[in-house]
Amino acid sequence: MSQLNHYQLGIGEIIIIRDQGSISTVLGSCVALCIYSLDGSIGGMNHFVLPRPDLGARIEDEYRYGEASCKALIDTILAQSGVKKSDLRAKIIGGASIIESKGISRDIGNFNIDVARKAIAKHGIPLVAEDVGGALGRKMFFFTETGKVRLSMLDKSSREVPKLKIPPALSRSTLPVAAVSHETARPSNEPVARSGSAKKRVLIVDDSKTIQEFLKKVFAEDPEIEVVGVANHPGEAETILASTKVDVMTLDIQMPVMDGVSFLEKLMPVRPMPVVMLTSMSPEDGNHVLKALDLGAVDYIQKPKLSDMAILGPTICEKVKAAANAHIQKKSKTHVATQKPKAAGTGVRGQHIVAIGASTGGTVALADVLTALPAEIPPIVIVQHIPPVFSKAFADRLNVLCPFEVKEAEDGDELLSGRVLIAPGGKQMEVVSSGGRMIVRLNDSEPVNRHKPSVDYLFDSVARLTKGKSLGIILTGMGADGARGMLAMKQAGCHTVAQDEKSCVVYGMPKEAVKLGGVDQSAGMSSTTTAFAPR
Repeated sequence: MSQLNHYQLGIGEIIIIRDQGSISTVLGSCVALCIYSLDGSIGGMNHFVLPRPDLGARIEDEYRYGEASCKALIDTILAQSGVKKSDLRAKIIGGASIIESKGISRDIGNFNIDVARKAIAKHGIPLVAEDVGGALGRKMFFFTETGKVRLSMLDKSSREVPKLKIPPALSRSTLPVAAVSHETARPSNEPVARSGSAKKRVLIVDDSKTIQEFLKKVFAEDPEIEVVGVANHPGEAETILASTKVDVMTLDIQMPVMDGVSFLEKLMPVRPMPVVMLTSMSPEDGNHVLKALDLGAVDYIQKPKLSDMAILGPTICEKVKAAANAHIQKKSKTHVATQKPKAAGTGVRGQHIVAIGASTGGTVALADVLTALPAEIPPIVIVQHIPPVFSKAFADRLNVLCPFEVKEAEDGDELLSGRVLIAPGGKQMEVVSSGGRMIVRLNDSEPVNRHKPSVDYLFDSVARLTKGKSLGIILTGMGADGARGMLAMKQAGCHTVAQDEKSCVVYGMPKEAVKLGGVDQSAGMSSTTTAFAPR
């Protein structure tokens, strides 16, 4: 018997499988809507955090919202399969009340459940079973061919898991549905995660008791994370690190006596380890965050408020777990400010340009690539996943380090030799032709692959415009943004290069581009710059 294809579903994602396959995820107050056909030909599942954008703080990830996610799931299944709505069935899982806070976040689970129910009711898809609410999180497996769901409750006690609830308006005798079973043991076909089954051991370093308690609550909701220590200042952190195994550390930037960046500068040469910085996301923090990343920090997260737990909690856990699996190396390269030999040069008319995309680990990778280039370069356009408050500081910093102009892109900026344009955070950037010149256009289009700016958005525009005369490079980062756009560039005749696994902090985006068949060459950082020569 062939082994089922298995997929792990992340927050804000949708997975649809034809024929046999399984999908797993972990749910707290989040909800998963499972849709499958009675003939077993197709099935899919989503995982959303909030019902709609106007509930709580805004986040850019479209499919983290139930209304958009459920609509996309159902519409895509109907479009891809040709199955009638009457032949589809639905199950709803999750929506636990596990957040102890005042206000709307306490009821997030119930709101999420309601959105999923309304989505299937709108399409007339029968809800045949659900396991929702309660005070415990769930780990679930959805088998798309049969519609079966296996659940285990995320609780250290041995209490019996409640039986699956069947909506009273539906009848088992009239609806031929597969039963949902609850098992505490791992299903025999569940794969072992790449990172191993052990929990990620986290050390929290923050002088704020409020933030400490917030992070402890957030991490307690994730079965793959264990808090092994809490330090009020770097001195305490050093003591804990000397006696405790730590996989990843969260580190506040602003602390008395010794700030987080100074501690990182002291720590990384002697004990390189995954570190995620906590920042207020203020413009004043921009240079501190960039310096921390240059010193070896893997990523950064916004310093949350208690009311943000339901919104930011899953993202924080996602980033911390990714950081724990990152490739950490001692810093060996120092970037030195350079004198600009001249201003940006001539424009291009359908000639050789370079488009680069990066995410986690990308600020350092981009600095390494760009500072190794000579002053004479073709026009370069870059998307780095970065928030609006940091993108200008990032561009300004590179402008000091590089022997050519680097700037945060403005709408209408021309692509010139000797110039690098970096997409501003919170904007989509594309390359267009205008009056015989090549310029960038910025807009407020929806996020693509949950990102704004999106690498795919930029790469697609380059593929359409330059017809094989350009170079696409995808660097370290989580997720799959840029993979489809890189394939489009390759199909248009452009040369495409992906950073190799060994040199990536997180081998996500390059890996997906390789899997999709969009990469001509994989290369380490030392070899990437050789690809810049016109072909």
